[in-house]
Amino acid sequence: MGEHFLRKQAHGFRHRHDAGFDRLQIPTLISTTKREVMLREIRCEASPLAANTLEAGAEVMLHDNCGQIAVLQANRVVGAVDGAEAASLAEAMRIGCGFLRAQVQRKSRVSSGFVVRLTEEP
Repeated sequence: MGEHFLRKQAHGFRHRHDAGFDRLQIPTLISTTKREVMLREIRCEASPLAANTLEAGAEVMLHDNCGQIAVLQANRVVGAVDGAEAASLAEAMRIGCGFLRAQVQRKSRVSSGFVVRLTEEP
């Protein structure tokens, strides 16, 4: 008789627990949002020797070299970040220990300039 009573109580408790759990599984506005990703495009100037080697979609690294930010591809300096843009990257460079990953977005047909895209995830 005692076991029958406990099984009956357990069944009622399990039912209440499942309904509460189901309420938590209903999607809400916060749970369905995507992660925030911040994209930044940075203007750069290619070095004379590497102007023809850069292509759109190429992976590059930005490296802080004594206040000037160099653009590296395969451990070779292929350019530098524009001076006006370098100041805006100071905090990101500090967090990234002097290195940031980027991707070449587009390259100028007229000059040796190009644009890289940084993707920062919080």
